[in-house]
Amino acid sequence: MSPFEGFRDPTAARHLVAHLHQLAEPETRTVRFMEVCGGHTHAIYRYGLEQILPPQVELVHGPGCPVCVIPMGRIDDAISIANRPNVTLTTF
Repeated sequence: MSPFEGFRDPTAARHLVAHLHQLAEPETRTVRFMEVCGGHTHAIYRYGLEQILPPQVELVHGPGCPVCVIPMGRIDDAISIANRPNVTLTTF
């Protein structure tokens, strides 16, 4: 069994969407979710999740995780440091 299998369960997804519809009642109440990582934002749009949410559920696009928002110059710096003799560079 894949570790992602539970996240791709259509029955569980339907139950979650139904629960979100309940949380968003009455219609004057707004429920906000922030996805932090750009990968989350891509998945939301790729799988059409925004379209199945009630209109009172607002998705707030967060600041992005460090991996997604790091300037390319920092990556170039890391490569330069890693190429030095006797250097082991580790990062998340």
